[in-house]
Amino acid sequence: MFRTSTFRIGAILLALFASALASAVKPSAEAAASAEAASVVEGFQKTLISVMRDASKLGYEGRYQRLDPAIKNSHDLAGITRIAAGRNWEKLSEQQKARLIELFTKLSISTYAARFDGYSGETFKTIAEEKLGNGDALVRTVFTDSTGDTIPFDYVLRQQDGQWQIVNITVEGVSDLAIRRSEYASIIQREGIEGLFKQLQDKIADYRRLAEAK
Repeated sequence: MFRTSTFRIGAILLALFASALASAVKPSAEAAASAEAASVVEGFQKTLISVMRDASKLGYEGRYQRLDPAIKNSHDLAGITRIAAGRNWEKLSEQQKARLIELFTKLSISTYAARFDGYSGETFKTIAEEKLGNGDALVRTVFTDSTGDTIPFDYVLRQQDGQWQIVNITVEGVSDLAIRRSEYASIIQREGIEGLFKQLQDKIADYRRLAEAK
C-alpha cells in the first residue's frame, strides 16, 4: 500500500513537473525567437544610421551600394512583392514575376538611399518584441529625429528556412505593404503589368536624379 501510494504521488509530481517545464520552455522559446527577429531589425537599422552618418561622403550611389546587401539580407523582398501584387500575382508569367521582384528590390533600395541622406543625431531604439499568433514576430522600434520628435517604426518578420526577415513595416500606424498593394492593384487595373513596370522604373530613375541633383 505504501509503495503504491508512493508511486502514485511520484507520478503526479512528475506530471506536474513536466507540465511546468513545458509551460516554461514555450515562453522561453518564443522570447528567443522574438530576440532573434529583433536582432535582424537592429542590424538593419544600424546600417541605416551608418549610411546617414556617411551620407555626404558616400553620395547616392555609395549609399545604394552599402544598403543593397543589408536590405536583401533583412527583407523577404520576393515575399513582399508577391503580397503587394495581390491576386494579380498568379496571373503573371514566371518572367514577369522575376521582373517585378527585380524592380521592387531596386525601388526599395533606391528609396532608402534617397531618403536617408544626412545625419543630425537621429537614433533608432527597440522598445518591444513579441511572437504573434500566426508565428510571425513583431518588433516595435522608435526613431528619434534631430528635434527630439519620435516616430514609431513597427516591423513584422517571418521565418524562412530558419532566418527571420522583414515582411512589412508600419510607420505611425500606416502599413507600407497595404499602401503598395492598393497602389499596384490600381495601376495594373488601369495599365496592366507593363504599366506597373514602367512606373517602378520611373520612380527608381527619379530617386537617383533628385538625389544626385542635391
